Amino acid sequence: MFLTIFGTVLAPLLLVVGAAYALGRASRLDPAALARVTFYIFNPCLVFVNLATTTIAPELLGRLALLKLLFYALMVPAVYLLAGRLKLTGQVRSALLLSVVFANSGNFGLPVNEFAFGKEAVALALICFIVDNLMVNSLGVFLAARGRASGRYALGQVFGNPAVYAIALGLAANRLGWIIPLPLSRALDLGSRATVPAMLVVLGMQLAVLPLDRRHWGLAGLAAALRLLVAPAIAAVLAAPLGLTGLARQVGIVQAAVPSAVSASIVASRYDTEPNLVAGSIFISSLASLATVTAVIAWVS
Repeated sequence: MFLTIFGTVLAPLLLVVGAAYALGRASRLDPAALARVTFYIFNPCLVFVNLATTTIAPELLGRLALLKLLFYALMVPAVYLLAGRLKLTGQVRSALLLSVVFANSGNFGLPVNEFAFGKEAVALALICFIVDNLMVNSLGVFLAARGRASGRYALGQVFGNPAVYAIALGLAANRLGWIIPLPLSRALDLGSRATVPAMLVVLGMQLAVLPLDRRHWGLAGLAAALRLLVAPAIAAVLAAPLGLTGLARQVGIVQAAVPSAVSASIVASRYDTEPNLVAGSIFISSLASLATVTAVIAWVS
């Protein structure tokens, strides 16, 4: 079962990400341009199309979003206290938080859930991804900046995310039965189908340019272990009281089990919050996740 899951779910992703990684290493291409296209065009299309056509009750989507928020409420103070026990201070503590708390539920989580559980899982996985994205651009900014970022800046990061508006429009279209004009409908569908391939290419290219430094690999390994092993366990515990069962439970746990978010490295670099430590955590957790995520999928299936 383990080999079957790896071969059908993780191996296809590995081939695409690996090809993009090799291209990035060979040509030193900057992934920023494709990342921005994906963020501002493809991803909103994916969000709108899936939420506009989903048969999943909005109440269930809300409970899955609550799962993510409760996860943050538990994980942030827990990692903060652990950093204190390890006598980590200042930027190193913030870097550990960025590495452990924020998950790569977009580039990695969306295709994993689609391949593992089918098309119906995408709408559920999108809710997790959107919450993660909003949190890294608000909470993540504050953790990295350690008070240097203003509330207005963090709020601007959240409301500058087009997925926020795509959620509202997609749910409205679903509930109100909007009929989308054919040219717009086809354009949105084209954009949505481009999202996952573009995300995988961006992930591989971003991994190729991470500023790795072996000095931090011990702490980066700890961060990866917490992200890949402890995080899904917490999600599994939270799923029961929230009434999440079946597909919603599977998606919620797998989305918590994915590697550290590449966007955390971008935030860490922006505020010079030990970016090498965050990059090392992303790299190690991305490699180790090939085994751990396969095991988690086998566990929840």
